[in-house]
Amino acid sequence: MDQAVSPAPVRRTQAERRAESEDKLLGAAAEIIAREGYLACTLDRVGERAGFSRGLASRKYGSKDGLIEAVIWRVSAHVHEQVDAAIAGVADPLDQLLALFDRFVELVLSDTAVRAYFVLFSAMIANRLETRSVFDEVQRRFGERIEALILDAQAAGRMSASLPAQHAAFMLGCLLAGISIETQMDYATTAEGDPAALRADLRGMVRRALAV
Repeated sequence: MDQAVSPAPVRRTQAERRAESEDKLLGAAAEIIAREGYLACTLDRVGERAGFSRGLASRKYGSKDGLIEAVIWRVSAHVHEQVDAAIAGVADPLDQLLALFDRFVELVLSDTAVRAYFVLFSAMIANRLETRSVFDEVQRRFGERIEALILDAQAAGRMSASLPAQHAAFMLGCLLAGISIETQMDYATTAEGDPAALRADLRGMVRRALAV
């Protein structure tokens, strides 16, 4: 009786291996930052936590600043992908804006990488980190996305046009940033905290403030 021949293992391309190692390294960095803070995130620890040699992160990113910049951009792309999913199929521009707001708060409360971003954001402000220009660009892009939705809502008559869209976007961005930093104190995991109720109340508050 012939023995079954096992299929040959699929060989991954170099690009696939590189993408996998980058995903593991940046995921390990975000986990360390979210749980232990900016100072705990060393290149050696990231490589070790990701399951590679201690020196891989250094060879790949060159410096801690290079690693931190990569984490920031990765989180930014992740957030935009999540917002895309949240507003997909939502026709009303005000509801799109509220969906963006709600998904962002959900990520802040539950997503390790997004929590790491705001730990870094706080460290950047406190310690004047060299990565400030990267944060500026990421914040600017997200602010422009909020502003575009506000303009659409105003054009559709769903929001008052009396408040300049840029100012409304700035205020919403400040609210999201404040929520993000405050939740680093783990309010949502205390006995009083209820993430679902918190998100619902915040969304309702924003709707009442913006809708005409």
